[in-house]
Amino acid sequence: MRSKETKLKSVFALAICILILPAALVNAQYSQLPGKKKETGSKIRTIAAVNENSPLTRTNRYAQSSAEETELRNQMIQQKINDSGNPEDILRLQRELESLNGSTATVSSGESFCRMIPPDGRAYPNSTDIYNGVYVAGTSVQIEQRGTTAGRIWVAVGVANADTGSGASPDTLILYYSDDDGESYTQYVKTVFSSANKINFDDLDMEIIEPASGDKYIYMVFGYTTNGYFGQNLIGYTIVRTPTLAVFGSTFFPPGYNLTNRYLRPQITSDNSRYASVPYAFITYVQDSTDGVNTYTMSKNCWILSPYSMSPALTYIAQPLFTIPGTSQYGGMCMDIAYFHNGGDSLIYCLSEAPGYIQDIYTYTSYSNTPSNPVFDDQLTPTGNELHHARIAANGGTNQKKIAIIYSDNFNNSGDWDQYVLRSSDRVNWVTEIFEYSGIYNSRSGNIMGRRNSDGSFSLAFKNIVGNIENVTYSTYTGDFTVSNYTHRANPDYSNSLCSPKPGFRYNDGDSCFYNWNYFYTARSSNECYDNSIYIRYAVEGFYDDVNDVHNVIDVMYVFLADANPPYNYIDTAVMYLDNLNLINEAAFYNSPPGQYYIVLKHYNALQTWSSVPVTVDDIPGFYDFTSSSSSAYGDNMTLKGAKWCLFSGDVDQDETIDGTDLQEIDNDALAFVFGQLLRTDLNGDQFVDGGDYIIADNNAANFVSVMRP
Repeated sequence: MRSKETKLKSVFALAICILILPAALVNAQYSQLPGKKKETGSKIRTIAAVNENSPLTRTNRYAQSSAEETELRNQMIQQKINDSGNPEDILRLQRELESLNGSTATVSSGESFCRMIPPDGRAYPNSTDIYNGVYVAGTSVQIEQRGTTAGRIWVAVGVANADTGSGASPDTLILYYSDDDGESYTQYVKTVFSSANKINFDDLDMEIIEPASGDKYIYMVFGYTTNGYFGQNLIGYTIVRTPTLAVFGSTFFPPGYNLTNRYLRPQITSDNSRYASVPYAFITYVQDSTDGVNTYTMSKNCWILSPYSMSPALTYIAQPLFTIPGTSQYGGMCMDIAYFHNGGDSLIYCLSEAPGYIQDIYTYTSYSNTPSNPVFDDQLTPTGNELHHARIAANGGTNQKKIAIIYSDNFNNSGDWDQYVLRSSDRVNWVTEIFEYSGIYNSRSGNIMGRRNSDGSFSLAFKNIVGNIENVTYSTYTGDFTVSNYTHRANPDYSNSLCSPKPGFRYNDGDSCFYNWNYFYTARSSNECYDNSIYIRYAVEGFYDDVNDVHNVIDVMYVFLADANPPYNYIDTAVMYLDNLNLINEAAFYNSPPGQYYIVLKHYNALQTWSSVPVTVDDIPGFYDFTSSSSSAYGDNMTLKGAKWCLFSGDVDQDETIDGTDLQEIDNDALAFVFGQLLRTDLNGDQFVDGGDYIIADNNAANFVSVMRP
């Protein structure tokens, strides 16, 4: 199977590196790029577990309990199974248990560190805009699934100013909700950190704890750094109660805390899908420690036995799950956690990017009825390549055993990252499925969400990076691991960001699609379940550097689909940001049916250009190359620059002709010494309007260049 993928990747790499390829050959190569219609099973293989003797596999088994300890645990379990226990009684039993064995330490919450800013009631009418402002450092998504507000979407946004040092401004955590399936958002509450505390990039997770009725509690856990990114790495948590609004925030101070330890990458889950009255919340995180001479990387865990509280006690598991001795190289190492039920109550943990073990994913399990340390379960080595950013999800309902792990795979350790899912129906047998494997994309930063009480139903999202441009892919599994939706380019426009996209779902049309994606300064969401798309390569005459074969700017282009039949009306529109190195990206359309269309490129200072023939645009992305031949454009209406055919530059006033009015506008700006980015009259992209721009337009005006269309 891998030999076929190797051939595909070689072809894709060749398509990027060679300057000119015959159009038919290029079309054949790009037609293999993956799209919505994934054939589940065609790229699947079973993973054999290989359990080596390492610090990651030598976890302690459950110690033999005394009769008194067993009795206390049984009392806790009984209260939980009846789903009618008293959290204070459970905490009392837990503290009695600790006094006997010392395996955990329950600590009361400290003072709240955050200042609440009441909601302003502002609604955001654009269905994709949640937040606009300073840097979006992290986002997380959850959906209510009980009570009269079931289906309400919550989006947490951590926002950061770019200042540093002890005088830096504090960062802010903002919580939004939507009651119309993501069509608009209302700010619910904003909390401001203490002075100079900065949220870590893409280090935010969220869980909703909701009873059958009454107030619900939204838990947000995050990594942050004190002293304007120059101080300690700590883990904070914020609790927001709704609809009776209250806010509490504090910091983890686990046993053994000291100023030299670093605490990072918390992830949270709960068993609330199964227990409405007496749920527990579970948090796992990474700790980097030193004894003054040696450094150790480890994983730690924390339980919240009374999450229906605005200042809950925290029960820390005293023993680390594992410890890796060596230098401080925790890198991207992270643990994730999910609750599942297979006849007993269980937690499953997932480890990736452990220093020295980056080719493996490790799983650990523990019982969830009483706090205990997890034990090693499986060592999974799907390909032998470097693996990153594994995230795990389950559904949490009674006897619902399906589990899925999304992760990135460095193909042949070559720097070409692909997106995979490991999945299991029994936690014993695992198979891997490739979701994105093309050599055009680097697929990174995947996240996955399991729908509560819906065995095997998952939503996932990840970045698809084309050179310098980040696209987003969204997909869903139904209960039998069938890929039911696959939106290859889920973001309608540019989405380069500091944080990864987050999947979700809507209580609309049978739990339909929902996903959060971001730009550097904007948090957004979309809810399309499919797209029709096509890869397009083009170059604009003035911006194209034929010596270095690059665009001088990361360009933006409007791409229209025009009916293949008279009067050739526009059917749909896309915004496409061009990767300036490869001159390629994917244009995605969300409102048009699959079919044959003319491709129309419309640019702010170039001549509108039509494809020479109608092109198939559907949910399996094709490829159209405007640069390979003049015959790619209707009427051969392009100009050759070096080895690339380019769109004519100079239609500054967008009247579909390059003439004296365009020259006049360029001349006026040149005389006024106008400069800046993305100016209509700056035809060569050097951010100045001058004689060089005038010459480009003058040459095209002399040749009476104008739009040609069917």
